[in-house]
Amino acid sequence: MKPIKLKTWITWGLILFGLGLFTDYFFFHILFHAKNGAVATQETGAVITSSPAENQNTKTPDNSFLGEATDTEADATSSSKDNFLESLQLCAPEVAAQAIATPEALIEYLQKSVGVKEEEISLENYHLTLADGSKRRVHVITSDNTNSPDKKEIRFFKLDEEGYPERLPLKGNETVASLLAQGKITKHEVKSQLVLKDGSSVALEKHDSKVFEFQYNNHGKTLSCRFKDCQCP
Repeated sequence: MKPIKLKTWITWGLILFGLGLFTDYFFFHILFHAKNGAVATQETGAVITSSPAENQNTKTPDNSFLGEATDTEADATSSSKDNFLESLQLCAPEVAAQAIATPEALIEYLQKSVGVKEEEISLENYHLTLADGSKRRVHVITSDNTNSPDKKEIRFFKLDEEGYPERLPLKGNETVASLLAQGKITKHEVKSQLVLKDGSSVALEKHDSKVFEFQYNNHGKTLSCRFKDCQCP
């Protein structure tokens, strides 16, 4: 076996040194920067995706608002499911036997034929349009945290061009009538609780005297409806 020449050792050394440099450049420069670029892209995408949601939450309505998202209630009524009669049969067959055909007829029957033992209006909202076209809301809320003798708190709002409410300060001597006198009432919403003489109860929300949604607790069975879209678990 011939001894390996010094020139051969030097050649192999240069080849191995070159391979080391190439490996270092590939793994620590090309792959590392590509991976960091992908992570940065994902992080940037997360920020961009979340910003619209953050913008939507910059304005939140007062918790006393009821029907601000239901301005097209006529369309919602016509497109909603109608299983009122079947649900009434399941939850209150004795009432359904009275030929009750609509939620309004049901509430009228319960008020007049069964009888109301106690009624409490917890929230009353008025939509106003002023002479200049601007919008106002008057909310009357039953509250124990008020100095009013009838336990009613009045809140007054104006709506901006996008429909977001801004609560307006009151001097303290305003009445519901004086606030309503500022404009024309375009909508009236009432949320109430009825305790009936037979021990049953109704949680009711009406818009312009029309039943919007209710829960009728009939001695353990609860009929829940929005318009005529109902459930009787």
